[in-house]
Amino acid sequence: MVDTGRQLPSPSASAWSIDLAAIDGPVFIVGRLAEQDARAVLVLHLVEIGAVANTIAAERVVANAPITSVSVVW
Repeated sequence: MVDTGRQLPSPSASAWSIDLAAIDGPVFIVGRLAEQDARAVLVLHLVEIGAVANTIAAERVVANAPITSVSVVW
């Protein structure tokens, strides 16, 4: 809840919430316009941080993850 008498700002960016709870992972918020772009960026990120061994494994994980469009305010 936001306690303010002023108007809240409009969303600054479009993003995607990708939930990796099925593999005991976190929810990632990925700032991209298109869903496929968000999934591709998350695949690369998971490999880069060493959470998944390679891009093929990461693609399987991300392909099955629930994804929801969200707005980001900053």
